[in-house]
Amino acid sequence: MPSGGGGETLLAQGGGDDQDAPSSSPPRYTEVELTSLDGEIFINPLYTGKVSTVRTIDKNGLIGQKVDIEVRIMTDGWRKFSLPQTAGGAYGVIVSGDEGILKISKPAETGAPSGGVLKSIRKLVVEFGYLSTVFSFPRMNILEPSKVELGVLNNADNKFINGSIVAMKPDQAAVEFQDLPATVVNKEGMMRVSLKEPGGTFINSDIQAWGYNIIVSETDIDTPAPINAEVFGLPDDAEIRFDFSSLTGQVISPSTKILTVGEINKGTPVSTITTKIGGAQPLTVTVKRVR
Repeated sequence: MPSGGGGETLLAQGGGDDQDAPSSSPPRYTEVELTSLDGEIFINPLYTGKVSTVRTIDKNGLIGQKVDIEVRIMTDGWRKFSLPQTAGGAYGVIVSGDEGILKISKPAETGAPSGGVLKSIRKLVVEFGYLSTVFSFPRMNILEPSKVELGVLNNADNKFINGSIVAMKPDQAAVEFQDLPATVVNKEGMMRVSLKEPGGTFINSDIQAWGYNIIVSETDIDTPAPINAEVFGLPDDAEIRFDFSSLTGQVISPSTKILTVGEINKGTPVSTITTKIGGAQPLTVTVKRVR
């Protein structure tokens, strides 16, 4: 059975010159999950700023009416609110602020309660160095959410890399990690995760994980170039499926390829790209473990 791979579409960028940042950009938009919307919800102000509105989402993903609630600012700047009983059947909420928009939804499938251990509600897959998940843990009293830390061990230097907690409840936290190296997953396909509670207590757990990176070099116009990948945390006989979508000016062939991890890590190309636009090439790709 597959042990990971959400089949999410991501954008991979090959090497290239830095581009000047635009003079203005749209508000930050972030999506996370929490297994329950009951009780207190804590929001990291980095993702919303000053909260202006909270709206519910129904099971079809449609945005409902504005919820009349009090959003409190905690001593460390985090925001806290509780949905009223009238919104108890909501499948999610949209929290809008002056610095960003945060969508919190309930996952389609949820695992069993933590049971006194630290664990992820979904399979862990590091995609292009990015990891987003929800960790559940024994219930704690949260007075200063900013003092809660979640990190993963980098086996290369035996140091932890902390993630950014986006939203949390007393028994779970939605967290994201950026620029993770492949060495956060050991040769046995396990990731060491550590939770630091506000009082200084640590909870550690080893959780199954894997990940991948995709590499495409700069290409000359109308000259086919190989697309390669690396996969870590899986045995050599595991099979990975790549589904590419060609962007304007690109021809990626084959668009679908299944290879074993052993073949991938020995340098077998997963596809080739021919482009009418020279330089660094963005890639839209879906990656899944199929065996």
